Amino acid sequence: MRVSYDWLKDYIDPGISAEKLAEILTLSGVEVGAVEVFGCDLPQVVAGEIVAMEPHPGRSNLTLVDTNIGDQTLKIVCGAKNMQVGDKVPTAKPGAILPGNRIIEETDIHGVTSPGMLCSAQELGLELGSEEEILILDQTSKIGQSVDQLLGFGDQVIELELTPDRSDCLSMLGVAHEVAALTGRAVKMPPMSVSESGEALPGIFKVAIADSKLCPRYTARAVDNLTIGKSPLWMQLRLLKAGIRPINNVVDITNYVMWEFGQPLHAFDLELLKSSEIVVRRAEESEKIVTLDGMERKLTAEALVITDGKRPVALAGVMGGEDTEINDATRKVLLEAAVFNPTSIRRTARCYNLPSEASQRFEKGVNPEAVIWSQDRAAFLMHELAGGQVLKGLVDQNEAPCQESKVEIDPLKINQVLGLELSKDLVIELLSRLGFKVKETGAGTLDITVPLRRSDITIAEDIIEEVARLYGYDKIPVTLPRGELLGNVKSYEEKVHDLIRDILTSCGYHECITYSFINPAALSSLRFPDEDSRLNPIPVQNPFSEEQAVMRTTLLPGLLKTVQHNYSHRELNQLLFELGAVFEARALPLEDLPQEKMKLGLAVTGQVPDPNWVNPSREADFFEIKGVLEALFKRLQITEVVFTQEAMPFSHPARCALIKLEGETLGYVGQLHPDVAEAWEIDQPVTVCEIDLQLLAEKANLVPRVEPLPRFPAAKRDLALVVSKDIPAEKLEESIRQAGGDLISQVKLFDLYEGKQIPAGKLSLAYSITFRTDEKTLTEAEINQAQENIEKALFDLGAVLRS
Repeated sequence: MRVSYDWLKDYIDPGISAEKLAEILTLSGVEVGAVEVFGCDLPQVVAGEIVAMEPHPGRSNLTLVDTNIGDQTLKIVCGAKNMQVGDKVPTAKPGAILPGNRIIEETDIHGVTSPGMLCSAQELGLELGSEEEILILDQTSKIGQSVDQLLGFGDQVIELELTPDRSDCLSMLGVAHEVAALTGRAVKMPPMSVSESGEALPGIFKVAIADSKLCPRYTARAVDNLTIGKSPLWMQLRLLKAGIRPINNVVDITNYVMWEFGQPLHAFDLELLKSSEIVVRRAEESEKIVTLDGMERKLTAEALVITDGKRPVALAGVMGGEDTEINDATRKVLLEAAVFNPTSIRRTARCYNLPSEASQRFEKGVNPEAVIWSQDRAAFLMHELAGGQVLKGLVDQNEAPCQESKVEIDPLKINQVLGLELSKDLVIELLSRLGFKVKETGAGTLDITVPLRRSDITIAEDIIEEVARLYGYDKIPVTLPRGELLGNVKSYEEKVHDLIRDILTSCGYHECITYSFINPAALSSLRFPDEDSRLNPIPVQNPFSEEQAVMRTTLLPGLLKTVQHNYSHRELNQLLFELGAVFEARALPLEDLPQEKMKLGLAVTGQVPDPNWVNPSREADFFEIKGVLEALFKRLQITEVVFTQEAMPFSHPARCALIKLEGETLGYVGQLHPDVAEAWEIDQPVTVCEIDLQLLAEKANLVPRVEPLPRFPAAKRDLALVVSKDIPAEKLEESIRQAGGDLISQVKLFDLYEGKQIPAGKLSLAYSITFRTDEKTLTEAEINQAQENIEKALFDLGAVLRS
């Protein structure tokens, strides 16, 4: 928002410089981005009056213009044709310096000496007219007066960088009210008393609103007998300072009033409307309109349009239509001032890429009170500046009258929040300067009525902010924050999770984090039976897409999607893990919060480690994850873990195990079924695992356990067995430990073989058994006796010693 300081003084006298005003505005929260000086110094350029004109003796396209500049009359050669005797024009005397460092000198032009130059607006640095037209000054201009003073050069333009909630400052009067609150000065309203005549508009013209949610209010006023022409120079200059290009007096007046009141206006050529009715409605699908920029636009049903009952004549709040625009032949206009739905205008402006000063104001919300004010002000100016006759009355279709909002607040709360001790009288004074009506209640609170222009004030905290702004943020004392300091101590569960991350990353695994929302089709691909609760996920009420339509009941979809994504990018060797929550509904639809359970998921595929010339690689399979889990359990000091062969719906039937901890199901580990892997577009074996972290944390012991080095030597014996494939190795190890008793320190399976020398259905297993006790050195007899007990126990299982 660009605010001319000289223009602002029409509504309030700040009593301070523009620089000081910019400072206090910024300190109050209305940030000033820059203060610019309009125009430049024009030494030796003065106002002159044309007293005579005659043709150039040697050139028919040139004119000799006698120009009175006060102390002398100059005969200047000029090529422009738009001036006449009696006009006052900017005259550059010899020695004058124009923008661009152009120096004017006495010059011989085709045999006639020209002691100066008559200047166009562009030669003075103004974007008005063309270089072929001399700028005509106001008749009130004093002969000989410096032109830079007449044109308001040196005026300071304050550029405000407003936050979205301060739409009230998108107008000169809104800024004036803000300045009044900060300085204690009074606001003066511009003249807008309308002299009406002729027939009454409400009797001959109607307005209908088809969708009151998108247009709660629409007003129309008519002005007849207009003369279209240029706006007076003072208005053109003010519009330039605001950053608006002058067009003609009627259009300029609508823009001028918009800058004054913040209320966009639009003028229709009333004689080009095809009926005596305005209908505000949604556009019909594929309906077309040619807007003022000459572009034909195909509309959607989301757009709000202004129609003449037969066709769209404007995109509401955004841009008018070409068919009813103001032109040189226009004599009668219909003025529109309305209130539109901000969201609707924002969508329309974005959809058709038509941002404008008008749409910006409608998007942020206009002051409903300014609708009639702006109608009256525009009608007043059209009467004064375009000779218009204002018809009696105006049509005001108001579907949703606005009420001033009321806020009640205790002055004690203001002081508590701000850390101040402001008196109630001071609070009332500050709020009254904003134009708020303040009444004291019997309970000691303040009942505050907020004017319609301040739509951002709705709650008590808004009132506190206003008091702080006006009192001065810089006057609020600096204090150290007070409160209870809480130690940043991690919970037990967080410590368990951190330790798991450390262990897995040290084993070469990479952590991934996937979305808690998944595609329900991913669960179906895992072939869960119909009765499985994991097939009943919690639906997301407003999902971004089908890919995130439900909350996950298992970590597998996210992990497999990550594996597939990496695999498609030729990352074949992957060791991944994730710690995350799954969500289980107690009942659907949800009545209570769902159960949120933390899980550990792992997925491996390809070769491990990555192939290199030192270490041979092996397939990342079931035993890769099993080994990592055993390392994890060992660090967490969890011993009672059993792996039991059992297939999952999505697993290979012979390469999956259920993991139990002290009789409770801890999780599972298994290779993905080839059909499931194919459904996920992964053309190599994938092994997955999922662990219940809550149960794991309950059984874990995070305190490291240190064992002293053995005091006595160990004895090792190897034992080779031929056993049935049906006997688990775990059962054999258990039998060895039970038979050997306390003398056994370690049992390790170091070889597995099946081949021609081994009968069908049999396996050859080789164990290394370490004998040791902390009490003494074992004798040969004690070791032999323990080994005999072990062999007997194994024979009972059907094992045969292999020679």
